[in-house]
Amino acid sequence: MCETEDKLLLVKKYGLKHENNAWYSEKENSHKHLIFKDAFFERTDVIGLLFRINKLCMAKVKYFRENIRKYEPVKYHYKEGFVAVPLWDADFLRHSASGYILDFRCLQTITVYEDFAAICQELEAFEIS
Repeated sequence: MCETEDKLLLVKKYGLKHENNAWYSEKENSHKHLIFKDAFFERTDVIGLLFRINKLCMAKVKYFRENIRKYEPVKYHYKEGFVAVPLWDADFLRHSASGYILDFRCLQTITVYEDFAAICQELEAFEIS
């Protein structure tokens, strides 16, 4: 599957609406808000879109772009537990060396760069052992 198809599947998963050269989230009982414009959609990759939708900062985008091979995209299935999925469908990332699972919602709460860097160092320590 090509990256453009993955991007469109990601947009569909999150129910984004296309209007006036931009993609919006419009959920019941909430205001419509801009997620990204077409120019961003065209020039970025699936990680960039996924992290924008999940409101993650550029430091996290940069780190995971460079290290995505160390992680397995997963989502939770109520009967099977965490199951491997394509990146566009991921809700979590499983660090291969440690087995730790990173939730995009928890990554949102990390707002101090040094705190994020400390987590990355902790995970990278598993890769050395």
